[in-house]
Amino acid sequence: MEMERLGLPPVAFPLILRLLRHDDVSQEHLADHLRVDKGTAARAVARLEEAGLIQRSVDEEDRRIKRVRVTEKGREMAPQIRDAAGRWSELLLDGFSAEEAADALSFLERMADNARRHWQDVDTSGCAPEQDR
Repeated sequence: MEMERLGLPPVAFPLILRLLRHDDVSQEHLADHLRVDKGTAARAVARLEEAGLIQRSVDEEDRRIKRVRVTEKGREMAPQIRDAAGRWSELLLDGFSAEEAADALSFLERMADNARRHWQDVDTSGCAPEQDR
C-alpha cells in the first residue's frame, strides 16, 4: 500500500494527514477525531514517532495530556504523504466519472457527518441513547 512504501503502517496514514492540517493537538483529540480507541491512536503515534515524523510532549498546563506535533522531517515528507493520499483516492475512484466521483465523495461526507452527530450523542458509558422509533 501507499504508506508502506513510505515505511509507515496504514493506520498511521489518517493520523499524519490530520496532523499536517491541524498540528499540536492532544493524543486524545487525535483518537476522538479519527474515531479510534486510545490504544490504537497511541500505537500509531508511537510508530510515527519512531519514524521521526512526529514528537510527543507533555502539556505544560496539564501534565496528564500528551501533545503531538509534526517534526521537520514530517514536514519534509508532507508532499510524499499527500501524493500517496492522492494516488489512493485515484485508485478508489477508478472507473468513476467526474460527476460520480463528486457524488460519492458528497455521500461519504454526509455519512461521516451523520456518524459524528451520532457519536456526539453517545453517553460516557459507550451506549447510544435510546431513540423513539
